[in-house]
Amino acid sequence: MSSRRRPRPRLSLLLSAGLLALAACKDKDKEPSTEALELIPADMHGVFGRSADDAPGLKVGPTGLEFRTMKLTIHEGKMEGSTVRIERATLAWEKLEPKTCTGTISRQGDHLLLSLFDANHPEDKCESILDAQWEAWTELDEIPELMRGRYGALLVEPRAMRLDLDWVSSSLEAGTIWQLPGTNDERVELLVDMATVTRENLDGETETFKCDGELGLVDNKLDARFFLPPSLEPAPGSDAAKDEALMAKLEVNREACEAWRGQADKYTVSLDDLPKQPIATEGGLTLTIAEHEVVLDSAHMRCAQELWKTETVDSRAGWSGAQFGGEAMTLGRAEPSGVSEDCKLKIRIYCEAQAGTAPGNIDTDAEPSEGVQICMDETERGLCPERITVREISNTRFAVNLEPQWLNLVACVDPTAEFQLQP
Repeated sequence: MSSRRRPRPRLSLLLSAGLLALAACKDKDKEPSTEALELIPADMHGVFGRSADDAPGLKVGPTGLEFRTMKLTIHEGKMEGSTVRIERATLAWEKLEPKTCTGTISRQGDHLLLSLFDANHPEDKCESILDAQWEAWTELDEIPELMRGRYGALLVEPRAMRLDLDWVSSSLEAGTIWQLPGTNDERVELLVDMATVTRENLDGETETFKCDGELGLVDNKLDARFFLPPSLEPAPGSDAAKDEALMAKLEVNREACEAWRGQADKYTVSLDDLPKQPIATEGGLTLTIAEHEVVLDSAHMRCAQELWKTETVDSRAGWSGAQFGGEAMTLGRAEPSGVSEDCKLKIRIYCEAQAGTAPGNIDTDAEPSEGVQICMDETERGLCPERITVREISNTRFAVNLEPQWLNLVACVDPTAEFQLQP
Protein backbone atom coordinates (compact mmCIF):
# COMPACT_ATOMS: atom_id res chain seq x y z
CA MET A 1 0.00 0.00 0.00
CA SER A 2 1.48 3.21 -0.99
CA SER A 3 1.36 6.26 1.24
CA ARG A 4 1.08 9.84 -0.01
CA ARG A 5 3.38 12.40 1.52
CA ARG A 6 1.88 15.60 2.78
CA PRO A 7 3.11 18.59 0.82
CA ARG A 8 5.65 20.66 2.72
CA PRO A 9 4.93 24.36 3.00
CA ARG A 10 7.07 26.42 0.78
CA LEU A 11 9.91 28.28 2.44
CA SER A 12 8.64 31.62 1.07
CA LEU A 13 5.27 31.13 2.77
CA LEU A 14 6.90 30.34 6.10
CA LEU A 15 9.06 33.41 5.88
CA SER A 16 6.07 35.63 5.02
CA ALA A 17 4.05 34.32 7.95
CA GLY A 18 6.96 34.88 10.30
CA LEU A 19 7.49 38.40 9.11
CA LEU A 20 3.81 39.24 9.54
CA ALA A 21 3.81 37.88 13.08
CA LEU A 22 6.96 39.86 13.88
CA ALA A 23 5.44 43.06 12.43
CA ALA A 24 2.26 42.59 14.45
CA CYS A 25 4.32 42.16 17.58
CA LYS A 26 6.31 45.31 16.82
CA ASP A 27 3.13 47.36 16.14
CA LYS A 28 1.74 46.24 19.46
CA ASP A 29 4.86 47.36 21.28
CA LYS A 30 5.26 50.59 19.28
CA GLU A 31 5.67 53.76 21.41
CA PRO A 32 2.74 56.23 21.21
CA SER A 33 3.42 59.24 19.01
CA THR A 34 4.64 62.40 20.69
CA GLU A 35 3.90 64.52 17.62
CA ALA A 36 1.42 67.37 18.09
CA LEU A 37 -1.84 66.88 16.20
CA GLU A 38 -3.51 69.92 14.62
CA LEU A 39 -7.06 69.13 15.64
CA ILE A 40 -8.67 72.21 17.20
CA PRO A 41 -10.56 74.27 14.56
CA ALA A 42 -9.92 77.98 14.02
CA ASP A 43 -13.23 79.09 15.54
CA MET A 44 -12.01 77.80 18.93
CA HIS A 45 -8.61 79.52 18.77
CA GLY A 46 -7.95 82.57 20.92
CA VAL A 47 -7.47 83.65 24.52
CA PHE A 48 -9.94 82.83 27.30
CA GLY A 49 -10.22 83.57 31.00
CA ARG A 50 -12.43 83.35 34.07
CA SER A 51 -11.28 86.55 35.79
CA ALA A 52 -8.55 89.19 35.64
CA ASP A 53 -6.37 86.91 37.77
CA ASP A 54 -6.04 84.60 34.74
CA ALA A 55 -4.12 87.20 32.74
CA PRO A 56 -2.53 86.67 30.26
CA GLY A 57 -5.21 84.00 29.85
CA LEU A 58 -5.73 80.49 28.53
CA LYS A 59 -4.34 80.38 24.99
CA VAL A 60 -5.94 77.94 22.54
CA GLY A 61 -4.23 76.95 19.28
CA PRO A 62 -4.56 74.18 16.71
CA THR A 63 -2.62 71.59 18.75
CA GLY A 64 -3.74 72.32 22.31
CA LEU A 65 -3.84 74.75 25.25
CA GLU A 66 -1.37 76.88 27.22
CA PHE A 67 -2.02 78.49 30.60
CA ARG A 68 0.79 80.06 32.64
CA THR A 69 3.42 77.28 32.86
CA MET A 70 0.98 74.54 31.82
CA LYS A 71 0.78 73.09 28.32
CA LEU A 72 -1.67 70.52 26.91
CA THR A 73 -0.57 68.96 23.60
CA ILE A 74 -2.94 66.75 21.58
CA HIS A 75 -1.48 63.62 19.97
CA GLU A 76 -4.57 61.60 18.97
CA GLY A 77 -8.19 62.55 18.48
CA LYS A 78 -10.95 63.40 16.05
CA MET A 79 -13.79 65.81 15.45
CA GLU A 80 -17.29 64.75 16.44
CA GLY A 81 -19.49 67.40 14.87
CA SER A 82 -18.28 70.67 16.39
CA THR A 83 -16.67 68.96 19.40
CA VAL A 84 -12.99 68.08 19.67
CA ARG A 85 -12.67 64.48 20.93
CA ILE A 86 -9.23 64.05 22.53
CA GLU A 87 -8.17 60.41 22.65
CA ARG A 88 -4.67 61.14 23.95
CA ALA A 89 -2.96 64.34 25.03
CA THR A 90 -0.01 65.22 27.25
CA LEU A 91 -0.54 67.76 30.02
CA ALA A 92 2.64 69.15 31.57
CA TRP A 93 3.27 71.79 34.22
CA GLU A 94 6.75 73.21 34.59
CA LYS A 95 8.72 71.15 37.15
CA LEU A 96 5.92 68.52 37.45
CA GLU A 97 5.62 65.07 35.94
CA PRO A 98 3.45 65.09 32.78
CA LYS A 99 0.21 63.11 32.62
CA THR A 100 -1.87 61.68 29.80
CA CYS A 101 -5.38 63.05 29.33
CA THR A 102 -8.54 62.40 27.35
CA GLY A 103 -11.78 64.31 26.96
CA THR A 104 -13.54 66.97 24.91
CA ILE A 105 -13.26 70.65 24.00
CA SER A 106 -16.20 72.60 22.60
CA ARG A 107 -17.31 76.20 22.27
CA GLN A 108 -20.71 77.76 22.88
CA GLY A 109 -20.79 81.42 21.86
CA ASP A 110 -18.19 83.27 23.96
CA HIS A 111 -17.59 80.28 26.25
CA LEU A 112 -15.03 77.49 25.90
CA LEU A 113 -16.11 74.25 27.58
CA LEU A 114 -13.41 71.83 28.71
CA SER A 115 -14.05 68.30 29.97
CA LEU A 116 -10.71 66.56 30.41
CA PHE A 117 -9.86 63.45 32.45
CA ASP A 118 -6.73 61.59 33.58
CA ALA A 119 -6.26 58.68 31.14
CA ASN A 120 -4.89 56.45 33.94
CA HIS A 121 -7.61 57.43 36.42
CA PRO A 122 -10.74 58.15 34.34
CA GLU A 123 -12.69 59.21 37.43
CA ASP A 124 -10.25 62.08 38.06
CA LYS A 125 -10.04 65.40 36.29
CA CYS A 126 -7.00 65.90 34.10
CA GLU A 127 -6.40 69.31 35.73
CA SER A 128 -8.95 70.88 38.09
CA ILE A 129 -8.08 74.44 37.06
CA LEU A 130 -9.34 73.69 33.53
CA ASP A 131 -12.71 72.46 34.77
CA ALA A 132 -14.58 75.72 34.17
CA GLN A 133 -16.40 77.83 31.59
CA TRP A 134 -13.78 80.08 30.05
CA GLU A 135 -14.88 83.36 28.46
CA ALA A 136 -13.36 84.58 25.21
CA TRP A 137 -11.17 87.69 25.31
CA THR A 138 -10.61 89.96 22.29
CA GLU A 139 -7.21 91.62 21.98
CA LEU A 140 -7.37 95.36 21.24
CA ASP A 141 -4.75 97.81 20.01
CA GLU A 142 -6.25 100.68 22.02
CA ILE A 143 -8.65 101.43 24.87
CA PRO A 144 -12.15 101.86 23.36
CA GLU A 145 -13.26 105.42 22.61
CA LEU A 146 -16.17 105.19 25.06
CA MET A 147 -13.78 104.74 27.99
CA ARG A 148 -11.38 107.53 27.09
CA GLY A 149 -11.64 110.90 28.77
CA ARG A 150 -11.27 112.66 32.10
CA TYR A 151 -12.26 111.12 35.45
CA GLY A 152 -11.23 113.67 38.03
CA ALA A 153 -7.45 113.59 38.31
CA LEU A 154 -7.34 110.56 36.00
CA LEU A 155 -7.04 111.00 32.22
CA VAL A 156 -7.65 107.91 30.06
CA GLU A 157 -5.98 108.05 26.64
CA PRO A 158 -5.84 105.49 23.78
CA ARG A 159 -3.03 103.41 25.28
CA ALA A 160 -2.24 105.07 28.59
CA MET A 161 -3.66 106.65 31.71
CA ARG A 162 -2.28 109.61 33.64
CA LEU A 163 -2.88 110.69 37.23
CA ASP A 164 -2.63 114.44 37.83
CA LEU A 165 -2.48 114.71 41.62
CA ASP A 166 -1.63 118.29 42.58
CA TRP A 167 1.84 118.74 41.09
CA VAL A 168 2.71 115.05 40.82
CA SER A 169 2.06 113.00 37.69
CA SER A 170 2.07 109.22 37.49
CA SER A 171 1.37 107.30 34.29
CA LEU A 172 0.30 103.80 33.32
CA GLU A 173 1.14 102.50 29.84
CA ALA A 174 -1.09 99.59 28.82
CA GLY A 175 0.56 96.31 27.84
CA THR A 176 -1.85 93.85 26.23
CA ILE A 177 -5.49 95.00 26.28
CA TRP A 178 -8.22 92.36 26.36
CA GLN A 179 -11.89 93.18 25.80
CA LEU A 180 -14.32 90.93 27.67
CA PRO A 181 -17.75 89.69 26.59
CA GLY A 182 -20.53 92.15 27.43
CA THR A 183 -18.72 95.20 26.04
CA ASN A 184 -20.99 97.30 23.83
CA ASP A 185 -21.84 100.93 22.96
CA GLU A 186 -22.84 101.68 26.58
CA ARG A 187 -20.37 99.71 28.68
CA VAL A 188 -16.79 98.49 28.48
CA GLU A 189 -15.02 95.65 30.32
CA LEU A 190 -11.24 95.33 29.84
CA LEU A 191 -8.29 93.43 31.21
CA VAL A 192 -4.84 94.98 30.98
CA ASP A 193 -1.89 92.59 31.07
CA MET A 194 1.61 93.71 32.12
CA ALA A 195 1.04 97.47 32.15
CA THR A 196 4.02 99.72 32.95
CA VAL A 197 3.52 102.18 35.81
CA THR A 198 5.95 105.11 35.90
CA ARG A 199 6.24 107.49 38.84
CA GLU A 200 8.75 109.66 40.67
CA ASN A 201 9.88 108.68 44.16
CA LEU A 202 10.57 111.11 47.01
CA ASP A 203 14.12 111.66 45.73
CA GLY A 204 12.85 112.73 42.31
CA GLU A 205 14.02 109.50 40.69
CA THR A 206 11.83 107.73 38.13
CA GLU A 207 10.60 104.25 39.08
CA THR A 208 8.81 101.73 36.88
CA PHE A 209 6.65 98.76 37.85
CA LYS A 210 4.67 96.02 36.12
CA CYS A 211 0.97 95.67 36.94
CA ASP A 212 -2.03 93.64 35.80
CA GLY A 213 -5.51 95.02 36.13
CA GLU A 214 -9.07 95.42 34.99
CA LEU A 215 -11.05 98.45 33.87
CA GLY A 216 -14.82 98.73 33.71
CA LEU A 217 -17.10 101.52 32.56
CA VAL A 218 -20.82 101.32 33.38
CA ASP A 219 -23.20 104.32 33.41
CA ASN A 220 -20.22 106.67 32.89
CA LYS A 221 -18.54 105.42 36.09
CA LEU A 222 -15.03 104.02 35.78
CA ASP A 223 -13.95 101.19 38.05
CA ALA A 224 -10.20 100.48 38.06
CA ARG A 225 -8.41 97.66 39.87
CA PHE A 226 -4.69 97.01 39.43
CA PHE A 227 -2.52 94.52 41.28
CA LEU A 228 0.83 92.76 41.29
CA PRO A 229 0.89 90.29 38.36
CA PRO A 230 0.47 86.69 39.59
CA SER A 231 3.44 85.72 37.42
CA LEU A 232 5.70 87.82 39.68
CA GLU A 233 4.50 86.19 42.89
CA PRO A 234 7.01 83.55 44.08
CA ALA A 235 5.67 80.14 45.02
CA PRO A 236 4.97 79.80 48.78
CA GLY A 237 7.89 78.16 50.54
CA SER A 238 10.28 78.68 47.62
CA ASP A 239 13.74 80.21 47.99
CA ALA A 240 12.45 83.37 46.27
CA ALA A 241 9.63 83.67 48.82
CA LYS A 242 12.28 83.58 51.59
CA ASP A 243 14.35 86.33 49.97
CA GLU A 244 13.56 89.37 52.14
CA ALA A 245 15.02 91.88 49.69
CA LEU A 246 12.97 90.46 46.81
CA MET A 247 9.77 90.37 48.89
CA ALA A 248 10.31 93.99 49.97
CA LYS A 249 10.76 95.00 46.33
CA LEU A 250 7.57 93.15 45.35
CA GLU A 251 5.69 94.89 48.15
CA VAL A 252 6.68 98.30 46.74
CA ASN A 253 5.55 97.05 43.32
CA ARG A 254 2.24 95.90 44.83
CA GLU A 255 1.63 99.31 46.43
CA ALA A 256 2.42 101.09 43.16
CA CYS A 257 -0.18 98.94 41.37
CA GLU A 258 -2.85 99.30 44.04
CA ALA A 259 -2.50 103.10 43.89
CA TRP A 260 -4.41 102.82 40.60
CA ARG A 261 -7.49 101.34 42.25
CA GLY A 262 -10.69 103.34 42.60
CA GLN A 263 -13.96 104.54 41.11
CA ALA A 264 -14.71 107.88 39.45
CA ASP A 265 -17.42 109.50 37.34
CA LYS A 266 -16.58 110.56 33.82
CA TYR A 267 -16.21 114.32 33.39
CA THR A 268 -18.11 116.09 30.62
CA VAL A 269 -17.64 119.57 29.15
CA SER A 270 -20.38 121.75 27.64
CA LEU A 271 -20.00 125.44 26.75
CA ASP A 272 -23.70 125.91 25.97
CA ASP A 273 -24.46 127.95 29.12
CA LEU A 274 -21.14 129.80 29.33
CA PRO A 275 -20.20 133.13 27.68
CA LYS A 276 -18.96 132.64 24.12
CA GLN A 277 -16.86 135.84 24.21
CA PRO A 278 -14.40 137.12 26.82
CA ILE A 279 -15.88 138.82 29.88
CA ALA A 280 -13.98 141.43 31.92
CA THR A 281 -14.24 143.81 34.88
CA GLU A 282 -13.49 147.51 34.77
CA GLY A 283 -10.39 146.70 36.79
CA GLY A 284 -8.96 144.73 33.87
CA LEU A 285 -9.58 141.13 35.04
CA THR A 286 -10.51 139.09 31.94
CA LEU A 287 -11.98 135.58 31.69
CA THR A 288 -11.87 133.74 28.36
CA ILE A 289 -13.49 130.29 28.00
CA ALA A 290 -12.72 127.90 25.15
CA GLU A 291 -13.49 124.22 24.63
CA HIS A 292 -10.27 122.94 26.18
CA GLU A 293 -8.81 125.95 28.00
CA VAL A 294 -9.83 128.71 30.39
CA VAL A 295 -7.66 131.83 30.69
CA LEU A 296 -7.88 134.23 33.64
CA ASP A 297 -5.76 137.30 32.86
CA SER A 298 -4.90 140.58 34.57
CA ALA A 299 -2.01 142.96 35.04
CA HIS A 300 -1.01 141.03 38.18
CA MET A 301 -1.07 137.40 36.99
CA ARG A 302 -2.21 135.14 34.21
CA CYS A 303 -3.59 131.56 34.46
CA ALA A 304 -4.07 129.36 31.40
CA GLN A 305 -5.69 126.10 32.54
CA GLU A 306 -7.13 122.94 31.00
CA LEU A 307 -10.91 122.74 31.26
CA TRP A 308 -11.76 119.39 32.86
CA LYS A 309 -15.45 119.57 33.64
CA THR A 310 -18.54 121.78 33.51
CA GLU A 311 -21.68 121.42 35.61
CA THR A 312 -24.65 123.49 36.78
CA VAL A 313 -24.68 124.13 40.54
CA ASP A 314 -27.32 125.79 42.69
CA SER A 315 -26.71 128.49 45.27
CA ARG A 316 -26.99 127.08 48.79
CA ALA A 317 -25.62 127.51 52.27
CA GLY A 318 -23.23 124.97 53.74
CA TRP A 319 -20.96 124.34 56.71
CA SER A 320 -18.00 125.64 54.71
CA GLY A 321 -19.88 128.73 53.55
CA ALA A 322 -22.40 129.68 50.89
CA GLN A 323 -22.11 127.96 47.53
CA PHE A 324 -22.02 130.28 44.57
CA GLY A 325 -24.56 129.08 42.01
CA GLY A 326 -24.09 129.07 38.23
CA GLU A 327 -22.02 127.17 35.65
CA ALA A 328 -19.07 125.67 37.51
CA MET A 329 -15.84 124.80 35.68
CA THR A 330 -13.33 122.37 37.22
CA LEU A 331 -9.80 123.18 36.01
CA GLY A 332 -6.49 121.37 35.73
CA ARG A 333 -3.66 122.57 37.93
CA ALA A 334 -1.28 125.16 36.49
CA GLU A 335 1.24 127.68 37.77
CA PRO A 336 0.55 131.37 37.12
CA SER A 337 2.70 133.50 34.84
CA GLY A 338 3.41 137.23 34.93
CA VAL A 339 3.05 137.55 38.72
CA SER A 340 3.50 141.25 39.53
CA GLU A 341 5.51 142.72 42.40
CA ASP A 342 2.27 144.06 43.88
CA CYS A 343 0.85 140.53 43.87
CA LYS A 344 4.00 139.15 45.50
CA LEU A 345 3.69 141.76 48.27
CA LYS A 346 0.08 140.71 48.89
CA ILE A 347 1.26 137.09 49.08
CA ARG A 348 3.86 138.05 51.72
CA ILE A 349 1.25 139.92 53.75
CA TYR A 350 -1.00 136.88 53.60
CA CYS A 351 1.80 134.50 54.66
CA GLU A 352 3.06 136.80 57.45
CA ALA A 353 -0.51 136.85 58.78
CA GLN A 354 -0.55 133.03 58.74
CA ALA A 355 2.62 133.18 60.85
CA GLY A 356 0.98 135.63 63.28
CA THR A 357 2.57 138.89 62.12
CA ALA A 358 0.24 141.86 61.77
CA PRO A 359 0.51 143.80 58.47
CA GLY A 360 1.77 146.94 60.29
CA ASN A 361 4.69 145.00 61.80
CA ILE A 362 6.05 143.59 58.52
CA ASP A 363 9.48 144.90 57.55
CA THR A 364 9.30 144.61 53.77
CA ASP A 365 12.97 145.60 53.47
CA ALA A 366 14.04 142.53 55.46
CA GLU A 367 14.12 139.00 54.11
CA PRO A 368 11.13 136.91 55.19
CA SER A 369 11.69 134.07 57.62
CA GLU A 370 12.23 130.58 56.21
CA GLY A 371 8.69 129.50 57.09
CA VAL A 372 7.16 132.60 55.50
CA GLN A 373 9.29 132.17 52.39
CA ILE A 374 8.08 128.57 51.99
CA CYS A 375 4.49 129.80 52.38
CA MET A 376 5.09 132.52 49.77
CA ASP A 377 6.53 130.05 47.25
CA GLU A 378 3.70 127.57 47.71
CA THR A 379 1.02 130.28 47.64
CA GLU A 380 2.36 131.84 44.44
CA ARG A 381 2.52 128.42 42.83
CA GLY A 382 -1.13 127.76 43.77
CA LEU A 383 -2.61 131.11 42.69
CA CYS A 384 -4.50 129.65 39.75
CA PRO A 385 -8.02 128.61 40.77
CA GLU A 386 -9.16 124.99 40.96
CA ARG A 387 -12.71 125.99 40.04
CA ILE A 388 -14.43 129.01 38.51
CA THR A 389 -18.21 129.50 38.62
CA VAL A 390 -19.94 131.95 36.26
CA ARG A 391 -23.49 133.17 36.88
CA GLU A 392 -25.33 135.11 34.19
CA ILE A 393 -27.03 138.28 35.50
CA SER A 394 -28.25 139.45 32.09
CA ASN A 395 -27.26 138.85 28.48
CA THR A 396 -24.14 140.97 28.94
CA ARG A 397 -23.48 140.97 32.70
CA PHE A 398 -21.97 138.16 34.80
CA ALA A 399 -20.83 137.37 38.33
CA VAL A 400 -17.74 135.18 38.84
CA ASN A 401 -16.47 133.19 41.82
CA LEU A 402 -12.98 131.65 42.26
CA GLU A 403 -12.17 128.65 44.43
CA PRO A 404 -10.53 127.85 46.78
CA GLN A 405 -11.78 130.72 48.89
CA TRP A 406 -8.34 131.66 50.25
CA LEU A 407 -7.58 133.22 46.84
CA ASN A 408 -9.85 136.09 47.89
CA LEU A 409 -7.74 136.60 51.01
CA VAL A 410 -4.58 136.98 48.95
CA ALA A 411 -6.51 139.30 46.61
CA CYS A 412 -4.04 139.44 43.72
CA VAL A 413 -7.15 139.78 41.55
CA ASP A 414 -10.67 140.98 42.40
CA PRO A 415 -13.33 138.64 40.98
CA THR A 416 -16.11 140.21 43.06
CA ALA A 417 -16.58 143.08 40.61
CA GLU A 418 -19.19 142.71 37.87
CA PHE A 419 -18.01 141.25 34.55
CA GLN A 420 -19.18 142.59 31.21
CA LEU A 421 -19.33 140.77 27.89
CA GLN A 422 -16.53 142.02 25.62
CA PRO A 423 -16.94 142.63 21.89
